[in-house]
Amino acid sequence: MAGVVKGKRVELEEVHRLYRANSAEWEFFRQAYLGGREWEEASLLYKYLNESAPQLRERLRQTPLENHCRSVVHTYSGFMWRNPPKRSFGALEANKALLALDGNADKEGASLNEFMKSVALWASVFGCSWLVLDKPASKAVTKADELEGDIRPYLKLYFPVHVLNWKFQETGSGSFELVYLKVRERIDDGSADGWVYRIWSRERVEVWRVEGKGEPVLVRDEVNAVGMVPAVVHYNTKPLERGVAVSDLQDVARMQRSLYNDLSELGQMIRGSNHKTLVKNRGDDASTGAGGVIIMHEDTLPEKRPYLLQADAEALVGLLDAMEKKVEMINRMAHLTPVRSFRKVIVSAVAIETEFQILNTLLAEKAAQLEVTENQLFRIFCRWEGVDYGTAEVVVTYPKRFELRDRKADLEFLDKALSVAERIGSATLRRELERQVARVVLERDDVLEVVEAELAGGGDYGNSE
Repeated sequence: MAGVVKGKRVELEEVHRLYRANSAEWEFFRQAYLGGREWEEASLLYKYLNESAPQLRERLRQTPLENHCRSVVHTYSGFMWRNPPKRSFGALEANKALLALDGNADKEGASLNEFMKSVALWASVFGCSWLVLDKPASKAVTKADELEGDIRPYLKLYFPVHVLNWKFQETGSGSFELVYLKVRERIDDGSADGWVYRIWSRERVEVWRVEGKGEPVLVRDEVNAVGMVPAVVHYNTKPLERGVAVSDLQDVARMQRSLYNDLSELGQMIRGSNHKTLVKNRGDDASTGAGGVIIMHEDTLPEKRPYLLQADAEALVGLLDAMEKKVEMINRMAHLTPVRSFRKVIVSAVAIETEFQILNTLLAEKAAQLEVTENQLFRIFCRWEGVDYGTAEVVVTYPKRFELRDRKADLEFLDKALSVAERIGSATLRRELERQVARVVLERDDVLEVVEAELAGGGDYGNSE
């Protein structure tokens, strides 16, 4: 029943201890990723001694940002989504609600692949992201009437800054179930300034509206039709605690801030080098610039004649070197040295291959987390549709192999190895080398599996004429 409830505001604003501990950090990561006006308004330049507020604002306005955080996150995303996941809907293959979810997951036009790409991207920024698989309340009599009115399960993405409170409870089987979730959103109808609070429990779903400093208004209070909180928390990596995981920007964002301050210093030093500082007496008449003239006061003593101060050019070179080393540090932190850097020195092929393997392992871990999350979402979908998840046999598989390698060099090496294998005459050696060639050439895992099966059943074809 809708209506104003006095004293409810305090309860609505209660937050989880992990939210309280991490909210400032999440806001910093958000600013680091977005850059632009968000970064400028964060005022992350170190203030000079005796620097006025207007001077600091001007320095913030003039200092550019090289956004490494966005580059790192999108580099990961680019590698992960070169090959989309495979989905087998099993008994739900013809389910119209599921087909609609696959084509328009959030009812805003994003396909399920595009939606999950956003989920992974923001989890990379914050460490985790929350997904709610909700379904609008309906008075339709039949399933066909619901589909006609587009009443179906759809996905909603929430950032950790939106999720104020949550609770997991251990089940009898030893697993943990989400039994309470509270999120807060800005009122977006343009008519008021305030918040909308959405609260899910196993039994009920509540929606509260708070405008300005007014009392909360209960907008909706209904029975939870699925008997569970229809939400999943997606972790960037294995969670530290339930509801929190490590962001990919944990250290990169801080190094980006250091580089940002270096860029400000660089601008100040360039101005100091190009525009020398004139030291003169109060009574001297002087103009600076090319052909500038100084008229000294007639009573000026020789030791007090005007002189110029010029910035040290060597300090400028040292700062540029330090900035370059910091960029290298970011690349090492993110395991993206082979991808984001221009090498001035020759590095061994073994070292590069090792770096690629570390990155491949990191991406495979992210893909595994996405697979777990999506399978959990389909479990909730089956609850909404009244279908047993076990018999539905929905299977989601994300790529686990991200071949980040120099294919041309690998093929040249394998071609020479095959020539040597011909002289050795070992069918097993030749078969293994051909399998390696297939791994280099083929990107689709399903085609690769067929080829490897053919090679495995080839017998002694290597010795046949």
